[in-house]
Amino acid sequence: MDNKIRRRKVSKSNISNNTTRNNSRNIKKTPKRQNLRIQKRKEEQKKMKIRKYVSLSLKVLSSFVVLFILLTSFLAFNLYNKVFNSDVVINNEMLKEYYISTDVASSEDIPKYLKDAIVSIEDERFYNHKGVDFISLFRSVIHNMFYDTTQGGSTIEMQLSKNLLTNDKKTIKRKITDIRNAIQMDKNMTKDEILVAYLNNIYLGKSSYGVKEGAKIYFGKDLYELSLGECAMLAGITNNPLKYKEFVHAKSRQELILGKMKELGYITDKEYKEAMREDVVFKSEID
Repeated sequence: MDNKIRRRKVSKSNISNNTTRNNSRNIKKTPKRQNLRIQKRKEEQKKMKIRKYVSLSLKVLSSFVVLFILLTSFLAFNLYNKVFNSDVVINNEMLKEYYISTDVASSEDIPKYLKDAIVSIEDERFYNHKGVDFISLFRSVIHNMFYDTTQGGSTIEMQLSKNLLTNDKKTIKRKITDIRNAIQMDKNMTKDEILVAYLNNIYLGKSSYGVKEGAKIYFGKDLYELSLGECAMLAGITNNPLKYKEFVHAKSRQELILGKMKELGYITDKEYKEAMREDVVFKSEID
């Protein structure tokens, strides 16, 4: 009997111990599960916040894009009206009132080589565009954004506008005005009239304006007497008179221009070789 009672007691005690252990295990497991649930809720809340933030950001960005498009459209419309529907009339007679040079050359006095040299190096699509070369303009913008050096995209008409009608300030307003003036020139003037006006007013260094005066200062000749080599050299000076008024630099620029003239078909291979061999010197080097 005693043994049976003991066994029962033992078995009861074992049961109670097992129950206690199980309860303690459950107690230990419960906080972990709760923590996992809390973490999941927090993660879901974070995701919800991120979604709301992204959604709000997209709405704000979309609003700015719409506003930017509207503003750009408005400015483009005004710019179009200002440039293409301008009441400003620019013609040959009007430009002559603003001439800088007093020693003016006629179209007949300016050698064809000199006209071709200027077009080749300054505005190779001169005879094809309507005052503005958008290809060159776009290329110059891209170049100036990514490189330290600056590249111009102005046509001969735009340069003529800057020389006679506007100024040298590097502003958007001045650039737009030059574009407007260039388009007006092309509407009311022939290409030859534009080129002659440009050549009569370019600065060539040594206080000289216009190719007629430049021919006398650099070569001691009348304009119509200039050879191909001399025309190419004179055309090169206008890019940077301070640098190219020196013969050594002017010679390298001349060779570049002669190569460009040959490439564009203005001179033959024979003319190119003869001009390259020509002994061109500045008057200042002879005196």
